[in-house]
Amino acid sequence: MKKFILLPLTAFIFLISCIEQVELPYRNEAPILVVEGGITDEAPPYTLKLSYSGKFLAGNTISSNLAVNGARVTVISDKGDSVKFEQNLYQAALYQTDLSYRGQVGRSYSLRIEMPDGKIYKTAPQLMKSVPAITNISADKIDNFIRFYLNTSDPESSTDFYQWKGYSISFKITEAVTVASFSSSSISNALNSGCHTYCWAFNNLDVANVFADTYINGKSIKKRLVLYSPIEKDAVNSQHFAEIKQLSISREAYIFWQQYEEQRTRTGSIFDPLPATIIGNVVNTANDKDFALGFFEVSAVSTKRFLADPGSLIFSNESNKDILPPAVNTTRPKADCDVYYPLFGCTPPTNWK
Repeated sequence: MKKFILLPLTAFIFLISCIEQVELPYRNEAPILVVEGGITDEAPPYTLKLSYSGKFLAGNTISSNLAVNGARVTVISDKGDSVKFEQNLYQAALYQTDLSYRGQVGRSYSLRIEMPDGKIYKTAPQLMKSVPAITNISADKIDNFIRFYLNTSDPESSTDFYQWKGYSISFKITEAVTVASFSSSSISNALNSGCHTYCWAFNNLDVANVFADTYINGKSIKKRLVLYSPIEKDAVNSQHFAEIKQLSISREAYIFWQQYEEQRTRTGSIFDPLPATIIGNVVNTANDKDFALGFFEVSAVSTKRFLADPGSLIFSNESNKDILPPAVNTTRPKADCDVYYPLFGCTPPTNWK
């Protein structure tokens, strides 16, 4: 009987003795230049963020070790005039112009970046095309969010590409105190104690909301969803201050941001194509295979503000379209309000026009 027991045991020992440790190759790609920003016809200054690819801190904050320091950054127009982007010494990776230079519709602009190691990156000239005005902004509310929409009129004489950006400012409460339901009148009184547990904060939406007029050329764009603003559950009647921007972008920028959004919203199934580097418009002059990540944008901008009073908004059952809402934070932050949130201030905005 013993020999029958020993045979399987001997075979098992033999098998594990044949297993060799395999060292799999570790993928450690060299850092890549990342470019974020551009120039518009709005009042300056204009900003660029220059960093190296890597892990950002919370809230997409660029750490000092990823910031590009000492680059020489210039934007040159088709008429030969130029403006320099100087590095901000107090904010990592940020470069900005002075207040004397302003972009103009109908002009083309190219970006030149001379890196600290001597590499030079450039873009082809980018045309600043005019953009129609935002006709009006409207809002409704759903569970957890106020939704903001815009209307505009698309020009018939050209092919146009749009990008929409925006932010809201709303009231926030942290976990530091136990609260009941707040009314609009009691919010201002609560804020007298400071910004530690109550504050007004910025809400941004990390989506690439772009659109081509391929099928609606010359017609109106109606009720385009452009922004979600989260509702504070214990201050449901506090006001929301929204600012919406409508940008004219190039066909190349439209394709870039469309591809970005496709990768950002990838479902992650085994049938999805593998993520690929999205090629922007900033390229190494000595090596056309060396592209920076990101896109240098040249855009005209139409801006409009809207003040939403939740008490007067209609609750809507209409499904979300165009862009999806962000995730809902079900737990209250256990931190000072003025530390946790992108702070606007202890009091709401005034003269929001």
